[in-house]
Amino acid sequence: MAYAHFSRGSRSWAARCALACLLSLLAFAASAQICPSGVTIVVGFTPGGSNDVIARTLAPKLSEILGVPVIVDNKPGASGAIGTAYVVNSKPDGCTITLGSTSVLSIGPHTNPHLPYKLSDLTAVATVASSASVVAVNPEVPAKTMPELIALAKSRPVSLASAGAGGISHLNIELLKADTGANFLHVPYKGAAPGVNDVVGGQVDGIIMDYSALQSMINQGRLRAIAGSRTIGSIASSDMVIAAWYGVMAPAKTPRSTINALHAAFTKVLADPDIKAKLDKLGIEPFVQPTPEEADAYIRADSARWGALVKASGIKFD
Repeated sequence: MAYAHFSRGSRSWAARCALACLLSLLAFAASAQICPSGVTIVVGFTPGGSNDVIARTLAPKLSEILGVPVIVDNKPGASGAIGTAYVVNSKPDGCTITLGSTSVLSIGPHTNPHLPYKLSDLTAVATVASSASVVAVNPEVPAKTMPELIALAKSRPVSLASAGAGGISHLNIELLKADTGANFLHVPYKGAAPGVNDVVGGQVDGIIMDYSALQSMINQGRLRAIAGSRTIGSIASSDMVIAAWYGVMAPAKTPRSTINALHAAFTKVLADPDIKAKLDKLGIEPFVQPTPEEADAYIRADSARWGALVKASGIKFD
């Protein structure tokens, strides 16, 4: 009869857990009723980039949990702004959401004065992941470490690709230039894949990108990793490289009940051991705020930090 001696606090905790489970089940059911034809995750970049890889890793499990189809729709251009604007202008029913990132949600509003939307036009569903950023070069480039790459860029121009002007890969390049005074030349692309292809082909010296977008080419020896925002296997860490995070956003007027349902579903997806293992192989870690409100607060605070950094650095953008 030991169970009869539960403390009042234990009963309260058990009741809260039971209520949370019930609310989650109701939330999933409500989501299926709201979006019976399915959920579309819009990615504002080309296939093969980190946003795309994360979305496609999560989508099958999300579909299983929600009980409706979940598709990934790539709408690349303007450093993620085209896809984000598409979601902003979609019906606010939770059926069309976007998987954005530091680049799109925190940095973009401060580096692109011509954005067709404001961060306030979106509301957070969930933060989902944090990904290491990596500097990599074509194997013919005579540099194997960050000090060697900086020295090379002081002796001659070194071109570095990004996934688009104004994103975190671009900011990493600009901050590297500002911190070292070396001659790094920014070459923007409409997503990770075309930039990676040109570095592998020798048209560009190197690239700063999320590890997930570079991993395959690094493993094949077609790119040489120089350093990362954290240690990954044999890739050394460097405090000159900044990591990225990813979050799911919906139009601002989406009903709170729908936001809560989607947040519960994404939280369950990211707790799945198979999903964690798949992300880990890509150098990506689950990164979940406990509630949609806390996710929203995190994103807006991060945007404010990047705004201050962009202003203080004096970096200029077209």
